[in-house]
Amino acid sequence: MKHGNHRIRILTALLAVFVLAACAVPAWAEEPLPGDGGLRIEDGTLLPMCEYSDPRDPKYSNENSDILRFCVYVETDNDTDNDGMADLVKALVQVPRAAVEGKFKAATIYDPTPYGVGTYEEAYNDPESMFSKTPFDYDSLYRACEKRTPAGEMSTMDCALAARPDRDWNYTVPQSSGKQGYSYLINYDYYLVRGFAVVEASGIGTYGSEGFELCGTHLERDCHKAVVEWLTGDRKAYTDKTGCIEIRADWSNGKVAMSGCSYGGTLPFEVATTGVRGLETIIPSSGIASWYDYTNSQGVPTIFDVSYANALAGFNCGGTFLDNKWTVKNREYGSWLWQIAQDQLNTNGNYAPIWEESDYSKDWENIQCSALIVQGLNDFNVNTKQADLMVQAFEKAGKPWTLVLHQDGHNVLDNTMVNGELWNEILTRWLAYWLYGIENQTSDMPAVLVQSNLDGSWRTMDSWRDFTYVDAPVHYDQDRSVVKSKGMADHVQATLGTTSPDDACVEGQDTFYLDLDDRLAAKYVIDLPEGTDICGVPEIHLHLSSEIQEYEGLMITAVLADTADDGEPFDAYMLKDVMGRRLPVRTIGEYEGASAWKSNLIVEYVQDSTAAKVISYGWTDLTNPGCGYDSSEYTTTSLLTAGEFYDYTIYMLPTVYTVRPGHHLKLILTTWDPYRAFLDESFEKLDMDKNAEEIDYDYSYIVDNPAIRVRIPVA
Repeated sequence: MKHGNHRIRILTALLAVFVLAACAVPAWAEEPLPGDGGLRIEDGTLLPMCEYSDPRDPKYSNENSDILRFCVYVETDNDTDNDGMADLVKALVQVPRAAVEGKFKAATIYDPTPYGVGTYEEAYNDPESMFSKTPFDYDSLYRACEKRTPAGEMSTMDCALAARPDRDWNYTVPQSSGKQGYSYLINYDYYLVRGFAVVEASGIGTYGSEGFELCGTHLERDCHKAVVEWLTGDRKAYTDKTGCIEIRADWSNGKVAMSGCSYGGTLPFEVATTGVRGLETIIPSSGIASWYDYTNSQGVPTIFDVSYANALAGFNCGGTFLDNKWTVKNREYGSWLWQIAQDQLNTNGNYAPIWEESDYSKDWENIQCSALIVQGLNDFNVNTKQADLMVQAFEKAGKPWTLVLHQDGHNVLDNTMVNGELWNEILTRWLAYWLYGIENQTSDMPAVLVQSNLDGSWRTMDSWRDFTYVDAPVHYDQDRSVVKSKGMADHVQATLGTTSPDDACVEGQDTFYLDLDDRLAAKYVIDLPEGTDICGVPEIHLHLSSEIQEYEGLMITAVLADTADDGEPFDAYMLKDVMGRRLPVRTIGEYEGASAWKSNLIVEYVQDSTAAKVISYGWTDLTNPGCGYDSSEYTTTSLLTAGEFYDYTIYMLPTVYTVRPGHHLKLILTTWDPYRAFLDESFEKLDMDKNAEEIDYDYSYIVDNPAIRVRIPVA
């Protein structure tokens, strides 16, 4: 979800591996399942039950389709745009005709990704262009509002027959060079023809909906909760924005799975913490559990624009414009964007009340559903800490969870094989189990599935965070090392040819840190026994001093890299896609899917030769020793004594990694990380505080090398 990744359409599809520890069979599993004309059940899974029709076909008509498609407008409880009426959220529904005809009740896959309906490119390229620089009162978003009184009711069939594909989902997105609406329209075709309904709703403030796009807030969460409530019969929806003609989800069995990737994987976390009835499972991939930990780490900002919520909200704010061509901006909404940006910037890396609302890992008490949490081990955009935080939340809630760790970056696991079985087939069983109560292998799977960094094979684990720390020997050449920031900007410009972390080429990133000279980095060799399985959160314990007294938010970066003892290249999974941070793949086969499925090619990840492979990163604030892994509980030090040594612990990103024979790890300590946040030669951060007094940006620290302690978690 980092800025460079928005320029592509992030692929959002169900991404899952279906492993579950101690799953109880849902209480409603004993309800009779349909016979002829309904679901086709065989060996604990669902087979295709209806013929596919292409919604992008210019001649498409619901009259001749086995799948009915139409839009509804779900009523929320709030009036964020201050027009006096509760905001409506547009939802696109795709449902097998047989369910509408009463032959069975359909379960629903709900994708809440905001990007789907159409994005506003200018707000991405220049977030400040959306600002109205006036204070905003957050309480005004919760003003009293009027609910609609239904003026009649329309049946699902009549609503479907009245649908207009060109207007409802095949429209051209304004300000987008011809892009079509609902870009994820065919992502779930494989499951649609097997008897699942599919709903896409991008939320308040997005194109086609009312209200303000309020990234990460409770109001964003609650509007998606409202869509789930409509599917369970607990919420009203209407056929359009003005007519007050109600439509019910009378085809729904009231069981919902939320799924998505990146921002679309974040929203299932949000809604799960409401405990809403009917949400039986979530399947998030690369989802954010804590927006603080997405843009900060242990007291320091870790991206150059830490006020990320306003940029992402503006990118998806098509519904807030006052004209259909997206040229007249809502000034009140611009005021909210400006206010949230200032409030997040002013924290300067500290965990503060402005971050609490968007920290879903703290709201575990209300969780009632299961979770299949999917995360790339090479995803350094939405990193592995996010998955770890949410696994801990589900454990505290006592609800079933499964963690799937794959070798790719910021991506999904579509069309891959797992132990000889197609991913889509495994997913179908997961959904059949949780949404239809069909007994199958899902309940017998272990808690964690991990893809090996050696050969791409898969192994299982019975638990997560059940690791033991070992102290790894650390080798160094001198008792003290001095690490300076001065000169890093010049080195980055000369090496990467850019002053923006978003434009820095991902190729060469793993060797970049090893190539830093002794002024800019301290380097250490870490010995581990051959074949060590690292599993968990590595800890780097340091004893440091600095001359800095006046400032805070000064980054210390730690990097753990795998290298061969003889310096020879070796094969590893190396990210290649600059925008998506994804692995290269090769085709190994194909399968039969729905006729419009985006690809029926089966792929596997490809390794490349490298001299180094980064396995984990960590960042903390030089001016805040004592920061912990739980960023909301660290101790803040307001003023350091120049020349005095302080204790620091850098909690690295969780990882699972097997060290090959003949290999060792290298620890690199530096100042700011150019792949996270670019700093110029003044103290001012780019886009951080336009009114900051410019002073010489030059900080350094001294490492007491004999005091270094590297604790490696092993399985």
